[in-house]
Amino acid sequence: MQPRTLSWILLFGGLALVCGCDRLPGKPKEEDRWKPPSENKNFADLFDTNCRACHSNGQTLGASISMHNPPYLAVVPKGIMRKTIEEGIAGTAMPGYSAKAGGTLTDEQINLLVDGIYNWAKGHEALADNLPPYSAALGDAERGESIFAQDCASCHGSDGEGVKGKAGSVVDPAYLSLVSDQYLRTVVIAGRPELGMPGYREYVSGKPMTPEEISDVVAWLSSRRQGPAPGQTAKTADATNGTQPSTSNQ
Repeated sequence: MQPRTLSWILLFGGLALVCGCDRLPGKPKEEDRWKPPSENKNFADLFDTNCRACHSNGQTLGASISMHNPPYLAVVPKGIMRKTIEEGIAGTAMPGYSAKAGGTLTDEQINLLVDGIYNWAKGHEALADNLPPYSAALGDAERGESIFAQDCASCHGSDGEGVKGKAGSVVDPAYLSLVSDQYLRTVVIAGRPELGMPGYREYVSGKPMTPEEISDVVAWLSSRRQGPAPGQTAKTADATNGTQPSTSNQ
């Protein structure tokens, strides 16, 4: 074979190999290629990676309140949810996930998380009717003790220390040191159905708790806390507790 002919054969063979490299064995598919975390636009992946360890997705149990809870989503304003994911909650185990708060999520990813979480509430819009306000000042702790005995003691005991086989303590110092007053209020309103705890409408059949009763119960629970609430200074805690009547012996 002439050298020139061989050169042309090798040239065209090389071009064919280059052009056909998409069909080479072992080449990854485009969807399998590595992408930076900031390009993840999949809600389920984002939730599993960033949220599910603490918050249930409706299929697991978490240490904190489940996001797959329509009454919870009905009472929590969407803007509050977004701000919480973005900035976290000072003094608690809830970190901020936005880049400006030291996290790794982009604004678009946070929006995807918020929208995906609220999609779990679709079809349950009626739960938003006549809801107590998401946030309110603490009420009267003395009244709260009586209301707790009426609405909560069957599961948590009259002193809040729990009933074996039903529910655990809600006055345990370690627990109260980890949760804010707002968290206590939200749980009283929305319940934790994944743990068998009902919401404010179901504690006493036919007698939903009033907004005032909710504030009073939260005040009583808060009064049992030893030291300041998460994110609160000792000085602020003393000032707050000083305005709340309490029968606590602390």
